[in-house]
Amino acid sequence: MKPESSITLLAIVFALALAGCGDKSAPPASTAPAAVSPAPIAPAAQPTPALAAPPPTAAMPAPAAAAAPKQVALSVQGVASAGLTVRVKNIELGEDATVLTVSASFGSRETNFTNLAETVTYLADPAGNRLMLRPPEDNRYLRIVSGDTMEGKLVFLGAVPPGTPQLRLVFNEGNTPDNTAGPGLSITLPLQQGGT
Repeated sequence: MKPESSITLLAIVFALALAGCGDKSAPPASTAPAAVSPAPIAPAAQPTPALAAPPPTAAMPAPAAAAAPKQVALSVQGVASAGLTVRVKNIELGEDATVLTVSASFGSRETNFTNLAETVTYLADPAGNRLMLRPPEDNRYLRIVSGDTMEGKLVFLGAVPPGTPQLRLVFNEGNTPDNTAGPGLSITLPLQQGGT
C-alpha cells in the first residue's frame, strides 16, 4: 500500500468513527435545555407553591398610601420690622417631615439682603418639641435679596405629634425683628380643629 492510500484510508476510518458516534438509528437524545420541556413536578391542574395566589396580607393598602401626608390649608402672615414678610399657605403633616409652603418677601433700604435662617429656624409644638429646618443645599441661610419674593417649601425634620392644636414657626431664634442680617420672627400656625 502506498503512503497516500494509507492516509486516505485513515481519514475514511476516522470519519466513519465520528459518524458512528452520532448513530441515526438510535432515538435522538434531547439536546434542549431542561427548562424548555415541561417539568413533571406537579400535575398541570395544581399550581406549585411558588405560583400560588399571594397571601391575604398582599391585599392590604401599600404603606405609602396609608401614610399619605395630611394637608392643612392656611393663610397666615408674619411681619418683622426689618422689612421681612412671610406668608404660610399650607402645612403638609407627614410621618418623617413637616413641609410648609411659604412665600417670603423682603424690602429694605438699609441692606441688600437678609437671611431667614441666619440662626436657628424651627417649628415648635405647645409642649416645646422642636422640628429643625432642613435648609436647602443651594441656599443654606435662606438668603433673600431686597425687593424679591421667594416662593417654595420649607422642610422641617420630624412629625407633628397627633392632637397638636397649633405650631409656632420661628425664624432666627434670639434675633430681634429689626435685625437686618436675620430678622427674628415668630408666627403661630393654627391647625384645623382636633389637630393632626
